[in-house]
Amino acid sequence: MTNKITRHDIWIILGGYLAAMHVGKLSPIIPILEKELHLSLTQAGLALSLVQGAGMLFALLLGVFSERFGLKKCFLLGLSTLGIASILGVLIQNIYSLFALRFFEGIGFLLVTLTAPAILKRICDPQKINMKMGFWGSYMGLGVGLAMISIPLLLQFMSWQSIWVILGIICLAVAGIVAKLVQVPHNHNTVSNGHSFSGTLKLILTHPPVVALAIIFTCYTSQWLTVVGFLPSIYTSHHIELKTASLLTAFVSISNILGTLASGWLLHHGITPKRLLRIGFCTMMLMSWVMFFLSDHLAFPIQYLSVVLFSAVGGLIPTTVFAISLHYAPKPYAVAASVGLVLQISAFGQFVLPPLSAMLVSHTHNWSNIAWATTALSILGLFIVWKLFQRHPIQAA
Repeated sequence: MTNKITRHDIWIILGGYLAAMHVGKLSPIIPILEKELHLSLTQAGLALSLVQGAGMLFALLLGVFSERFGLKKCFLLGLSTLGIASILGVLIQNIYSLFALRFFEGIGFLLVTLTAPAILKRICDPQKINMKMGFWGSYMGLGVGLAMISIPLLLQFMSWQSIWVILGIICLAVAGIVAKLVQVPHNHNTVSNGHSFSGTLKLILTHPPVVALAIIFTCYTSQWLTVVGFLPSIYTSHHIELKTASLLTAFVSISNILGTLASGWLLHHGITPKRLLRIGFCTMMLMSWVMFFLSDHLAFPIQYLSVVLFSAVGGLIPTTVFAISLHYAPKPYAVAASVGLVLQISAFGQFVLPPLSAMLVSHTHNWSNIAWATTALSILGLFIVWKLFQRHPIQAA
């Protein structure tokens, strides 16, 4: 097994970037859909979060199922589902068809992000797994950022429906490449023979470290997606044109990569997961107050820097969670199921927080109130981090 990033690693991680692009592709066109489909701000928030609906309902079940059915098969099914649902975007005529397709895209997103960490663990050198998790952990920031950079530029030449078709075709093409090139070795240590489906579910649900990681990840993802998802709308409400607002948001999203890659490198060089998680949450909490409550008193470059730091330093959290979830899985055959629980609880937070935040803003007519939600989540995340490492320390912690 090579110590370098192989073509197998690249295609699996690329699949994650594509899946995240489908999460981010809606945000730049929300102002367009508000006119075409007469969406309210709350409905736009629901459309943003519906992609997490499948994860909220099925992530743990699919995590248990994927080890039995096959990690590679589930990964390919996820990319194919994303591709087909995106292509069918040309049929969207009303809010209900938009919601339905976003839900099916959520199923594809779930299958890709659920199986990829387990696949990477199978095909990577164990000594390099933290570094590979660093690359994998950047999937959300880079994917969403690429969508926000490319879509406003492409909208000058084509409709949003055409862009969605192109993204769908790319997903299907990558699925074909993965099917042909990537070999996932069969590992007898991960086979769950003799362990019932319900038994594995019970094992995961009653394993406190995995539950704690799920809550920690939720505290990160729900506030990150809410802030980044609504940034174009926040900027356009301050009379910044949509193209500029989307580009500014894209760089905020892409800055997340700095934290995810740095986290993999720092873990590899002995920095403790507990320290990285604490730094991530403390920075997100502080920067959310700067960007929202102090915005009227600061120059725009300083406001923008606070948003970038919110995303970049917050990026320490996902890589750390994915890396230590491989250690905290109760059994070797329960890795995908452990990731499934992390994603399911996270999806619930991402499903609930954007529309609730939109309702709060609509009621108060003040974007700064989002900071109360981000602060509460950061404090909860810090508390669970403290409890996790106090009660269930690991050698790396």
